[in-house]
Amino acid sequence: MSGASGMNPAALLTPGVLTMPAASLAETVTIEGHEVWYRVQGQLSPDRIPILLLHGGAMHLDSTFGQMLPALAADHVVIGVEQQGHGHTPINDQPITLATMRADTLGVLDALGVQRAHVVGFSAGGMLGLELAVNAPRRVASLTAISASQNLGGFLPEFARMNRDPSFQLSPPMAALMPSTQEFAQMRQDVADLNPGGVAAADQMFAKMSAFIGGDWGWRDDQLAAIAAPVLIVQGDTDFIRRDHALHLAATIPGSWLAILPDTTHNRIMQHPALPGMILHRIATTSPEAP
Repeated sequence: MSGASGMNPAALLTPGVLTMPAASLAETVTIEGHEVWYRVQGQLSPDRIPILLLHGGAMHLDSTFGQMLPALAADHVVIGVEQQGHGHTPINDQPITLATMRADTLGVLDALGVQRAHVVGFSAGGMLGLELAVNAPRRVASLTAISASQNLGGFLPEFARMNRDPSFQLSPPMAALMPSTQEFAQMRQDVADLNPGGVAAADQMFAKMSAFIGGDWGWRDDQLAAIAAPVLIVQGDTDFIRRDHALHLAATIPGSWLAILPDTTHNRIMQHPALPGMILHRIATTSPEAP
């Protein structure tokens, strides 16, 4: 399935409720010559581990977490980072990869003096959360990975093929799990409206995200098995990530929790009413000293 500009809408997600929280600080930080936008809600303190929100691919902070943000921020400091070409963060000349997103995210935490965070990521953000847990383990106090995959093979076969072959036509049942043409157009416009680069930046971002998702990325089982942080894996039962793959993640990451939400697609999971409570429970049951 291709968008209006010939872009593959891989990992593109339906925007949620947009909520700009009160009492928040939005800033940019320069990391290796490019700007990264972030927002902090609440007062950072050395004795409080903040929540770090990592948005979905082709989304931004509010379109991913807007509906649940008030619940998460009620008793926690919340940091949201927008990746290259997403939301308010300008496009730059680097590719979008797990390594570049990890560097930008850690650069924001370093600029804020934050050593550890409770990481909550959706879709591509959940994969970034796994990347942090594997390659920056001391920075992750806990991880909630929502609709995330270990690699491209964790997706349903049609989704994986679509990301490798833009000309591939999805079957009607698979297409029903994806954003509609209208939803895709709205997502593109939403990005263009927020981003300083406008439509051109949105189109570059979509192309970079398609290249990332369709490429060779991920982690070996032994890398996931070495994750020490407490982990919650959440997935809808009609996600385009395979349910048996979610079971594999839970079996591979030691002590991880798994929640599969009924009657829930990838596009709608962030609006599930039970999700904020699950995230907060995972955080509340995490020892301050772990890992």
